[in-house]
Amino acid sequence: MLFYAKSDVEYPMMLKTPSDLVPRDIYERVWHKNENFMWQQSIFDPEYFSFVWDLVMHVEKLPQEEYSRLAMPAIQLATCFLVNTLSRAKERENLGTYTKQLQGMLSRNIPACTWLLRFFEEQPKLLKVLLLLCQYDDVRANAVDLFMHVLRTLAPGAVFEMWVEEPQLSKEEAEDMEVDESDRKAVTNPIVYEHTGRPKSVLVRFMDTLLDMADDLPDNWRNFEQYFQLFYEFASIGPDQRRYLLKRRVMARFIDIFLAEKSPYAEFSKKRNRGKMGDKATQPEFGHMVGMCAVLVKNGDLQRDFDEVDLEIVKHQEFFSKSLYNNVNMNALCDLVAVFCTSYSFSKDLLETTKQGMNSVNASFMQPYFQILTRVLAIEDQRQSDRTKIGYRLLKFIVEENTKHPKIVAEVFKYVRDTAVPRLPLLRAIFWQHAHLFQEYTYFAQGETSELELLHGATRSMLQSLVPPAAPVAEGKQPPEPSEESVHALLAELLEHVADAKAQLPKVGEDQTGDHSSQIAEFLRLIRWCIRSSAQKQLVLQHADELLDLFSTIDGLKNLMDKNKLELVQLLLDAVRVCPEFKAKLLADDYVTSKLLHTYIQIDSAVPASITYNEAATPPFYELVHLLCKADEHTLRSVVTHQNFSWAITFVYLKNNFQKAGELIEDVLRMYCTSPASAAFRKERIAKFVEYDFRDDLETKPVAFMRYIGILLQSNEDRIQFCTTPSITTPRVTPFLKLAQALVDRQWKGGALETWAETMQNACQCLITAQSESTIHSENIGPSVILKDVCAGVATELCNTVTYDAAWSRLWDNLRLVLETLTSINKHCLAVVVCKLRDWFKEQFDKGAEPYVPDPFYDMCLSVASRAAMLPVSARRPSPSAAGIDLALLLACINMTKDVLDLLFWCVDQPSTSEFVVFSDCLIFFLSHCFGIGITQMGQPHVDVFLKRVVPQVPAPAPQVVQNLAVHVKQSLADFTACEQGDTKLASAASYLNSVAVAVDIVCGNPNFFVLVKAQVRRELGNLTSQELCQQVGAVLQGKRQADFQLCIANVTSMLSDNEEGKTKI
Repeated sequence: MLFYAKSDVEYPMMLKTPSDLVPRDIYERVWHKNENFMWQQSIFDPEYFSFVWDLVMHVEKLPQEEYSRLAMPAIQLATCFLVNTLSRAKERENLGTYTKQLQGMLSRNIPACTWLLRFFEEQPKLLKVLLLLCQYDDVRANAVDLFMHVLRTLAPGAVFEMWVEEPQLSKEEAEDMEVDESDRKAVTNPIVYEHTGRPKSVLVRFMDTLLDMADDLPDNWRNFEQYFQLFYEFASIGPDQRRYLLKRRVMARFIDIFLAEKSPYAEFSKKRNRGKMGDKATQPEFGHMVGMCAVLVKNGDLQRDFDEVDLEIVKHQEFFSKSLYNNVNMNALCDLVAVFCTSYSFSKDLLETTKQGMNSVNASFMQPYFQILTRVLAIEDQRQSDRTKIGYRLLKFIVEENTKHPKIVAEVFKYVRDTAVPRLPLLRAIFWQHAHLFQEYTYFAQGETSELELLHGATRSMLQSLVPPAAPVAEGKQPPEPSEESVHALLAELLEHVADAKAQLPKVGEDQTGDHSSQIAEFLRLIRWCIRSSAQKQLVLQHADELLDLFSTIDGLKNLMDKNKLELVQLLLDAVRVCPEFKAKLLADDYVTSKLLHTYIQIDSAVPASITYNEAATPPFYELVHLLCKADEHTLRSVVTHQNFSWAITFVYLKNNFQKAGELIEDVLRMYCTSPASAAFRKERIAKFVEYDFRDDLETKPVAFMRYIGILLQSNEDRIQFCTTPSITTPRVTPFLKLAQALVDRQWKGGALETWAETMQNACQCLITAQSESTIHSENIGPSVILKDVCAGVATELCNTVTYDAAWSRLWDNLRLVLETLTSINKHCLAVVVCKLRDWFKEQFDKGAEPYVPDPFYDMCLSVASRAAMLPVSARRPSPSAAGIDLALLLACINMTKDVLDLLFWCVDQPSTSEFVVFSDCLIFFLSHCFGIGITQMGQPHVDVFLKRVVPQVPAPAPQVVQNLAVHVKQSLADFTACEQGDTKLASAASYLNSVAVAVDIVCGNPNFFVLVKAQVRRELGNLTSQELCQQVGAVLQGKRQADFQLCIANVTSMLSDNEEGKTKI
């Protein structure tokens, strides 16, 4: 808020006080309100609340004598505090706790209970504020709890004086109480009790005070729930309390308020305020009022305890009608019905009221009526059958009157299914007797599609539940199977309605209005449910022509997602399964190829609902085709060669994830392709692979696609054709090559390794079979560019897979098989593969760890390296020969087997390849390995021979080789000198020293290495001279076998000596 002030203005001095400027009465009223506000600010304070209540509870801790003297004042203080202060406070979280504590104090003090009732009897306005005018539910609820606690506490002692009234009023008091003539009519209202005196019981006077507030209930309908709760709980205390309520005609008075203008006693209340109670959002809470009426009626004698007024109004049909319409305390209302419906006339009236009410509400408000109907029909007496017939007519009337409202009819059928069948056997029997009247509702066609589907499903499930069981239902047990005779009767009736169901569908070629795709689905599902025994199978066979004609009609509508067709296909499938005659009829009429395979199937991948529908619809359809094909070879041949089956192979089996349907199509295809008569068909299908782009199929279902290939490749001729037949548009591109290229283009993504194992198994079978028959050569397998891409992809996947465990051995073996086959056929493939393998090994070594190489992988790599190294040397770079030699050297780093070293020895001896060995980077890496971690293999003949052959030809020394050898020289000398005679480690140390000696001897064969090694060894040994080393060695040899060390000493000292004389001296 902003404040403004004029500048440079002089104000005159105020000569009068505010009290002189304002009239005296106004001034005093404002001052009094301000004082009251400030007082309330201090009163409505949580600290003040705690202080007052601590003061009250302190009395509880006093000695008995003081407690007896102060208990009443404490209870009075607590009551006034709760009623006048805390209940009005905004922060009243402790109201419930304090009320409970006050109740505990009252339980021990009967006079205080009497005082409390008298206190509120004398202050009716305060009582009205607490129970009606207060807007807070918690305050009203706590007030009721307090009053009921006091009433229960006083109830035993109040019985004797409850009906005692004090003498009549004196003449003067009577004159004071005279009323105006205009109000006399209200005073003589028959539902209002006329007092003849003042009740002696304070309990009765308190309840009378509460009853005097009844006229104010309509104006306070939002708050009167707790008011009625108090009377309901009061009625539950005991018979004397109920007798008081009946004597005061409380039930009649409350029902009169409930019915308002529709009350039979409304004419006596014209001058009272009968305003409308409730609005669109909220309805008044009369639940406790109806509960009180139920307590009074259940625990009383209608003939003895109730007068005509009470009985007339509580049995008034408008009371039940309004209670049902507003769903008011249905349990209590059912208790009233159970008492009154022992009268057959009342039952008839109530059922009529129920019928009118049900016919006036929508489906979501029908449950109260069903609840009352169940209670009425469940009464077991001699008129139960008559009531049940009325109830059946009632429900039938609701069904017939609401044909334009399918949801209401569906609610009726669900009631019969869920309630009448398990709980009302008489009603169930009547409905089953007239079940034929309701069958049409399984295909009823008036209304919105969603509501019709609800109605059709409810009708089907109701008819199923109505079928009598084959044996009595034991309590707590699952219901037994339905009676075969009853099911047969139901099926016969349903099959007679097939033509009627068909008539609900639009004719083929007509404009369709609305969605008819599920119009008769539940009708057909009910027929399926009825097919159980051989007699029922014969019934279906008798109506086979009608069912097949119905199928043609439904299929002709060409609905995208037709649930009718789905159910009918299921029905035909069930018939074929259980009825051989039905199967024979379809086969005899050639129905499969002339009609069934022409069935309209559309798969729209852009519509998720279409995919979901076809996932459910295609399996039964193709299972039906499968069963018919399995039974007849002619049908099998006609189906597989049909163009629509070719469509199914492509779009159902290969291009979409319809697993169950795909398996059935695959089995039909396998049945035909394994027969000798299918050779021409297989040849035609294989030829189509050349022009067919199947990469998307590999992306969607790689396993199914490769299985499809495997089914077609039944003979050697099939495999040869698959691997060698070129494309017309793309010469020299065979189906096999297209398949291999497609796999590489996918970069091995989109499927698990098991998928690729299946894929490559089929691919290898094609390739190896054709190769074994000498039909694949480098000129007819395809362009080398494509082959090289294929080999690169396979080799990469092979190397990535080799690190996996044995679980992937099948996949790895298949990949290895393809690779070996391709490299044995085409030298271009060999070059690509050997380079891929070499680069992979280099990459693994560069990571600093020796790669894991199983024996099969090692053998394959060695085979590839051998064939590449032996290829004629070409000027192309990279040369396959050089790559093969590099690969062999890398393999030797892993394991210096005789085979790999023989290959390298051969390459060194060949003039065309020796330079590839000598100048290879991998050779230096190999030597570093030999004189490093591979030093222990020195001394083996094939290793020594190869190294002595190749080391002298190395053109330049390699620092890493020299460094590794020098470190081993130092370490071997240290290990040997540390051993004593008889030490268990002496033999291994000597062997290690001998291996180092051999390595030194080999290295000394190359002058370029000798000088560098000698300098490095001296540095490692601390720059010892020959004589110093000799003295150390002599000391070491004392007591040891000289032969173990002689060779090493000779070689080492020869490197340390500067001339021949020094060597001799050493």
